[in-house]
Amino acid sequence: MDYVPLEESDPSIKVKSVFCFVIAPQMKRKGIATLLLERVCKDAVRDGFDFIEAYPYTEDSYQSSDFGGHSEMYRKNGFYVSSETGKGLVMRKSIK
Repeated sequence: MDYVPLEESDPSIKVKSVFCFVIAPQMKRKGIATLLLERVCKDAVRDGFDFIEAYPYTEDSYQSSDFGGHSEMYRKNGFYVSSETGKGLVMRKSIK
């Protein structure tokens, strides 16, 4: 199984997923990913989503890429760890 079901399937629950941020190396650590995340959250509220879900890596987890963002960025933006997998974290933010 390549996904982590967090609750029973319910077509009325709308989840927007954030998979990665691609930031040019010379622009990293300037708050750009945070601004993008804030925009995703704002758009998700406008579009009627219930949750935003993200999949950041942890320092000791599998990293297929380094574009997932750091978990601390999500925590600072109101996300919580909803589950942990061998590949990293699943973090969620309720927006309803």
